[in-house]
Amino acid sequence: MYEPSTKGKGAVILNEAVSFVLITTSPLFCFFCYIAYWDFDSSLRDAAVDFVSHGPVAFVSNYAPRTSTSALAGYILWVVFQALLYHFLPGPLHFGPRTCGGRRLPYKLNGLLAWIVTVGAASFASYSGYVDPALIAKNWGEMVVAATIYSALLIFIFYIKARMWPDNRGETLLTEHFWYNLFNGGELHPRTGRLFDWKHFNASRSGGILLWTLIDLSFAAWQFELHKTVTSTMVAAILFRAIVVVDYFWYEHWFFETLDGSHERFSFYNIYGFAVMMPLLWTLQTQYLAQHPVELSTPIITVAYILFALGFILNHDVNGQRALARRMAGEVTIWGKPARCIKAQYYTTDGKSHQTILLCSVAEGTARSVAGAAAVLRQACQWLDGNGKPAAS
Repeated sequence: MYEPSTKGKGAVILNEAVSFVLITTSPLFCFFCYIAYWDFDSSLRDAAVDFVSHGPVAFVSNYAPRTSTSALAGYILWVVFQALLYHFLPGPLHFGPRTCGGRRLPYKLNGLLAWIVTVGAASFASYSGYVDPALIAKNWGEMVVAATIYSALLIFIFYIKARMWPDNRGETLLTEHFWYNLFNGGELHPRTGRLFDWKHFNASRSGGILLWTLIDLSFAAWQFELHKTVTSTMVAAILFRAIVVVDYFWYEHWFFETLDGSHERFSFYNIYGFAVMMPLLWTLQTQYLAQHPVELSTPIITVAYILFALGFILNHDVNGQRALARRMAGEVTIWGKPARCIKAQYYTTDGKSHQTILLCSVAEGTARSVAGAAAVLRQACQWLDGNGKPAAS
């Protein structure tokens, strides 16, 4: 096992309780946000009042979105299309960090090309009149339900696979506790064939980062259809997120060094988080702006751009420092000073000893502190972007 098993009775109960609560409340939270945006004019307070006054059962039955055969078919087509791109598009081969089972797995880095092909195909289909550019926005609830069903199927299939035929038993976390297994147990890097990595595919393609751009563009098209304008705030929101997406794919190999890429099991936490929660919650700005076309004054929008730029540069720099420190075995200079690193020894489940580099300094501070500051700056600019005066009709 990579993670040690919890043995104390109290710790086991707590682990199971936390896992159960997160599994059951995460979908409820996502649907609550959707309902607040679509049925209560984006008012979380009004939605909460209705939820409390009428009860959760009546609230969900009255407002929860339903899917349709066409939405399910469209989502299946999307997953198949992305799977074909993931498998067939060319790209350089990259070997990820050593797993707890002692393997170094190969990945084909074709994410940026897949993003270009996907956005290009969607733009062509919309411009040619084959597809309504606001299709996703107009059917957003149905698509969220379809994504939830897709996640449930993946969770079920890979829950069974981890127990019946795991790719590597030394990397597979199986405990005696059902809810923890469902939440964060199972396989580390389940694959179909040599290069089709399901965790990477779900995180970056089918339900993950690549989809954000299409969601944003669809809500921008809907804003234009509803209000005959695309506000500067909408442009900023799309631009900010597109920069993050392109940066992710340009440095796609960095993903495999993150906690998500290296240590999270392919279970509820990873599957539902990338396929449903992130597409729904990370695009709330464009969802809001489509129906509330607010504008910001020039000074405020300028501040938003500056904050985003600072946050992005800091975050990118910290990620690059970690990658450089590992590549150069810690012998690097960062911001004019020698980096402080920890050379950590660890053992994999095949019994072999290995060494890795942990970066513990960035100039006078720490990598985590700078990354945290960068995240705060980026979120601040997104908050500014969604708060302004209604645009003139």
